[in-house]
Amino acid sequence: MQSKLFLFLFIFILIIGCSTEKERFSTFFDPEYKVIDRGMLDVVVVGHACAGKIQDALSAAKLSAKYHLRSAIGNENHKIKYHEVSRYYTEDKICVEMSASPLPP
Repeated sequence: MQSKLFLFLFIFILIIGCSTEKERFSTFFDPEYKVIDRGMLDVVVVGHACAGKIQDALSAAKLSAKYHLRSAIGNENHKIKYHEVSRYYTEDKICVEMSASPLPP
């Protein structure tokens, strides 16, 4: 009985310890974004994301900008042009701001 209690306690400590590390190194999307809307397809959206690796931060920032661009222009047929606005570091994460603007098909 005592060995089961120690085993349960050990597993509980591992679960708690690992969950905080996962949150620390996960990708962070910012729900707020900047929009310059001049009408029709003349829109520029800037979104940003943070992650532990630069590749993850870049892809997450692109997805964030793409998502916010779609909310600005709707389902109009378009291609997307991405541009990295800035890159900065916060604590142990790399953050990237990415702009997305639609191009005619």
